[in-house]
Amino acid sequence: MENSNTRVRIKVWIECETGETLFGEGQLKILEAIENYGSISAAAKSMRMGYRSMWGRLKKIEQRMGKPLLIRQKGGVSGGQSILTPEAKVMVHRFKQLQVRLNDVSGKIFKDIYLG
Repeated sequence: MENSNTRVRIKVWIECETGETLFGEGQLKILEAIENYGSISAAAKSMRMGYRSMWGRLKKIEQRMGKPLLIRQKGGVSGGQSILTPEAKVMVHRFKQLQVRLNDVSGKIFKDIYLG
């Protein structure tokens, strides 16, 4: 492993006390898509995911966290809208920070051990 372009990659997620995933890369992508598109339906389409599947995943996260992730407005002619709650925005921001910091640390450890 003498190649200086070699690097380590890690995958991180947060589990609740039952061992079930509370938040990870998949949940992050869902919330980012909803934030970008402004609706669950449009976010699901952008991720090539069914609306019901995305809705189910959102409900599971909300149940495990014990708080809502979205502020939903039912649609009329122009359709509904969903925006992230302040708590969901904090969760997204903190998870991204966690990913960056863990990647930095794991990269340093990898270099020490393998590229020494």
